[in-house]
Amino acid sequence: MKKRIFMISLVIVVLVLLNIPVRSAYVAPILMYHKIDAAESLISKIAISPETFQRQMEFLYRNKYNVIPLTELIELISKGEKIPHNTVCITFDDGYENNYTKAFPILEEYNLPATIFIIVDFVGKPGYLSRRQLKELGDSKTITLGSHTSTHPVLTKIDKKYFKKEIVDSKGRLDIRVAKSVELFSYPLGAFDENVRKAVIDAGYSGAVVTNLGKDYPRDDIYALRRVRISESSANMFVFWIETSGYYTFIKERRDD
Repeated sequence: MKKRIFMISLVIVVLVLLNIPVRSAYVAPILMYHKIDAAESLISKIAISPETFQRQMEFLYRNKYNVIPLTELIELISKGEKIPHNTVCITFDDGYENNYTKAFPILEEYNLPATIFIIVDFVGKPGYLSRRQLKELGDSKTITLGSHTSTHPVLTKIDKKYFKKEIVDSKGRLDIRVAKSVELFSYPLGAFDENVRKAVIDAGYSGAVVTNLGKDYPRDDIYALRRVRISESSANMFVFWIETSGYYTFIKERRDD
């Protein structure tokens, strides 16, 4: 298995270095972050240090990646338009306070847009965004806010009337708090099925993201867009380069088969 992954990775490296597009394998990477915290990055797979995040954003900036808002990527996919091979989107799940105190200034420094998915009931709780911080992010030109439900349940594990409420109510409350329509949704733990997906569409969202799940759905399904989870292992810039190449999803699918 390791030899197989090595060979696939080698092929990807050659494709990227020679700038050879393989349409069937390429997916514009949507990066998935959670916490930006030095201490937690040592013990948690959902945290990276501010120093690593700074280097990654500088890497995207210096190498002239086409970093665009997730809403723009969804619009391009919906219209069937060609997506440049250096396109990247940046997202955060849960709405941690360090997204504001650590990540936001770095994103502003490099003028890189990002989407933060908010667990609405967690706003104001210790470690999460305050209402003031949420409003400031919502008013910025850098950040787009999306819903991550009200309480972060596994939507496929709860009754239909409850998952609909989580999806609909979180949008309505965010719309009011930031005084604009929230269009994007992130499935907690990436868990969804066709009923949950339909509820997201019916609630008026323009698109939704998963984690690395959703292999049964087309890569261009705007309500099941897969992401690349970024952890402290991505402090290795070669690893980060592979993850942002557009072919990482292809590698991961082959590894998981």
